[in-house]
Amino acid sequence: MFNNSVVITLEELVPTHYPTYNALKVALYRAEKRGYGIKRKMLGGNHRQLLVDFDSLPRRIRECFKDPRVNEHPLEQFYKPDSEAIEFYADYKYKNGLYLSDDLQEKYTTNASVIIAAISLKDARERERLSQMGSQVGIMRSIHLDVVSFNDILEKRHGTRHTLPQNERRFADKFNEFQREGFPCLINKNLGNRNATVATDETISLLNSIFAYEAYKPTATDVHRQYEAFLSGYLEVVDPKTGEVYSPKDFKKLSKSTVYNYLESWKNRLATHAVRSGDRQILMSKYKPYHSLEQPKLAGSIISIDDRQPPFEYEKGRRMWFYNGIDLASEAFVCWVYGKTKEGIILDFYRQLVRNFHEWGLALPAELEAESSLNSSFKNTFLKEGSLFQYVRIEANNARGKRIEAYYRQLRYDVEKTSEGWLARPFAIAESNQKGSTDTPYIPYKQLAEARLLDIEKWNNMPHSKHPEMSRWEYFVANQNPDLRPTDYRTFIKHLGYRTETSCNLGIIKLQNGEYLLGDNGKVATGARLIELMNQTEGKPIEVYWFDDNDGEVFVAYAYQGDRLICEIVKKPTYNRARIEQTPEDFESRELMSRYVATIEGYRKEQKKTIDRLHIYDADKKPAGPKMVFRINGKNTVDVDPIEETPNNFEPNQTHNGVEILPDAPDDDIDLISIETPYKQSLKDRF
Repeated sequence: MFNNSVVITLEELVPTHYPTYNALKVALYRAEKRGYGIKRKMLGGNHRQLLVDFDSLPRRIRECFKDPRVNEHPLEQFYKPDSEAIEFYADYKYKNGLYLSDDLQEKYTTNASVIIAAISLKDARERERLSQMGSQVGIMRSIHLDVVSFNDILEKRHGTRHTLPQNERRFADKFNEFQREGFPCLINKNLGNRNATVATDETISLLNSIFAYEAYKPTATDVHRQYEAFLSGYLEVVDPKTGEVYSPKDFKKLSKSTVYNYLESWKNRLATHAVRSGDRQILMSKYKPYHSLEQPKLAGSIISIDDRQPPFEYEKGRRMWFYNGIDLASEAFVCWVYGKTKEGIILDFYRQLVRNFHEWGLALPAELEAESSLNSSFKNTFLKEGSLFQYVRIEANNARGKRIEAYYRQLRYDVEKTSEGWLARPFAIAESNQKGSTDTPYIPYKQLAEARLLDIEKWNNMPHSKHPEMSRWEYFVANQNPDLRPTDYRTFIKHLGYRTETSCNLGIIKLQNGEYLLGDNGKVATGARLIELMNQTEGKPIEVYWFDDNDGEVFVAYAYQGDRLICEIVKKPTYNRARIEQTPEDFESRELMSRYVATIEGYRKEQKKTIDRLHIYDADKKPAGPKMVFRINGKNTVDVDPIEETPNNFEPNQTHNGVEILPDAPDDDIDLISIETPYKQSLKDRF
């Protein structure tokens, strides 16, 4: 066909109907001159094919070819694969959730398309007979005969065959059913039960129990053998929960292949392998789906941490431990600590992480992904979300959950493999990673540690995997996430920092052989704030929590009393004693220290002014009486000490032996009380 016309090619005409190509050209030329006869549909040459109009050829030549417009079979003009049938059978599922196989989809689509063509043919014949006033009897029989004979044309033209009933009555039933119900009626419903179980739930449970809980891990053949022994009465099965004894009469005989198929089905393996497996990593790799995550683009967004033992020995059977952290965006290692054991290494790691980011002047990463074994105990302290990190994900025994595991493999084979003393894995798949013929030497511990730190340096200076124009470290520095929060040491310093008991004297705190002043936000406190802090700390014991940098110098410290934060303490400023050598920084330090001192001195003077001068006496001491007391003989008087305390069993204003007892004078009036004695003449005057 060409442009909706039937055409014949040059090869089909020459030499069968025209002896040569020139003879054909002459015939075409003459027909064009006459205006009738053989006609071209497309000129030949220039990589084009000569095409001749089929209808313009003489009848004797046309009869040698089959006109594609003339159907060999009455159903041909109506048949085509039905698009709705294709879509329906592609989406169809059995009750057990299974889709139709490709073969069944093709089979049902062909059957449905043939019936649809037969319906159209039946309608056409009914209209034709109706127009000719003919009888409608026998039309259905003719349709059945046409459908049966159509298979050869189907196979020849479309490469398929239908499976509609050969029996006329059964075909008529299916034909009418299709008109009522449509596509579903052609589907064999029993095929959906082909995989249906032939055993009860109790049978499957029994097979799973035998397979899962036998200590020697039986095969499917072993399970079938034990099941057969149970059916024969040689084995007794008891439910330990209920004490029920299983009766063999309630179970069917199963073939070995049936037992195997049950045990190998996914839903049964999911449970039995979980019981049998001794390696959780292998179990999860088989049955636990995993996420596919994109690599972060900004450094500081997330770090991944884990321990490892580099493949080197410093003594026979002994390898050193490293705990590392890697930034996932830049692929650069940002923290590393090592030791001969894992004891205490995790706290050293987090302290070193704080030191490194302080030294680089960067905020701590926003998120952490870590393994559970060493980190789970800190989930409620500094690894609580919002403390050291904004987000924390701790993976429990899930190697795929930590991205650093993949980088460890690269570190092992791309960087460390060429180093002296490298240990091959015992069961490495690749021959190049297997142990060589020579013995592997031991590397002294100190030399080994230095070499592994050089490996980390080399790794960080290697090109980034997605941005090879930059090294990993360059990417880390240049692409810091701008949304990182400033590091707030207060949220984790009590859990992770070092602790020292000290005190504050004259506003100065001694710490790590240095002197510190009271302050806030990294600045020395002055004015009213300093007075507040002095009232809380001066002369009192305090606890100081602090971090030191890689040089051992304290770079942040906070003072606490019990569980209450008092303030930050700041390094006491110092400056050069010789004024000629003083720098602008020295002048600033001197001014700051002078303000600090002036605040305390000013407050001392103000407090001094608030104290009034008072005369204060010790109430327990009595004024000394005269050494000699003059008495007048014959006078009716009673010796009473005017300042003697009243006996406790007497009340004021009462009498004792005829003498009235007066109340005590107030203490403030002690210096105002005086005692007068009668004037008495001297002994000379009396005589």
